[in-house]
Amino acid sequence: MAVGFVLAIIAALCSATAAIVQSIGARRLAATPHVDPRLLLRLVRNGPYAAGLVLDGASSVLTFTALRTLPIFAVQAVGAANLGMVALIAMCVLRVRLTARDWTAIGGVIAGLVLLVLSALAAPPDRVPASAAWWLLVAVLVLAAAAYLGMPRMRGPALPGLLAGLSFGSAALGARLLGRATTVGALVGSPATYAVVLAGLIGVLLYAAALQRGAVTVASASSIVGQTLAPAAAGWVLLGDQVRAGFTPVAILGFVLAVSGAIALARHAQPHPHPHPEGDDCDPQQRGGDG
Repeated sequence: MAVGFVLAIIAALCSATAAIVQSIGARRLAATPHVDPRLLLRLVRNGPYAAGLVLDGASSVLTFTALRTLPIFAVQAVGAANLGMVALIAMCVLRVRLTARDWTAIGGVIAGLVLLVLSALAAPPDRVPASAAWWLLVAVLVLAAAAYLGMPRMRGPALPGLLAGLSFGSAALGARLLGRATTVGALVGSPATYAVVLAGLIGVLLYAAALQRGAVTVASASSIVGQTLAPAAAGWVLLGDQVRAGFTPVAILGFVLAVSGAIALARHAQPHPHPHPEGDDCDPQQRGGDG
């Protein structure tokens, strides 16, 4: 179990760094009215965003490996805690002053992760319905269609951020479903594999769209909600994710502390510009709202 948590923490650190550079890159591109696959080509040619995608890829591989043994609620909560890492990095490297609220949130994240480590039971998914992988693929396709049709009406970052989080959470569910796959043939033949790939791509496009539509604070907080709550509930109810005997209240408290602390730290997902003498040449997100 310790190895799984170490992998999840490294994945969170990769994701935290990716969030910063991607927020820079996405702002350099014009907003798109739809979830346009061509946006992915533009993002790949955008230096900061491309670097973020590489880090996201590393994070995904590490997360996938962790999900083979750890319950999804624990891995997703660790992933959400990456904003606590961003806040500490910003304080140490960029000399950003943390408020009392920030320190309280960081303390909540750390306490939550400790409780999750103590309560999580490391094992592959216990009971998985034979049709679960197919239902997941259908759900991802429905999510993709809804995002494409609804995007022109999404003016701010909250809804696309939430949908991005649901997409990333669906990918995590697929990875958890593949926890028992031990051969290449089993991976290729499982609908969950295709659900993971499709959900990951949709999540990348939706999160980029959210960053283009407003403050990364709102986009990140919405994404955290989407990629933690629904997948955790699905893993617990449908996949048989378990905690140690008698530790259910501890696991719930740890999950709530880690996720709520991460949401409180969402403002640190945006890049911290260096101060300018003029005082007005700052990032547009510092001046505007959520669009």
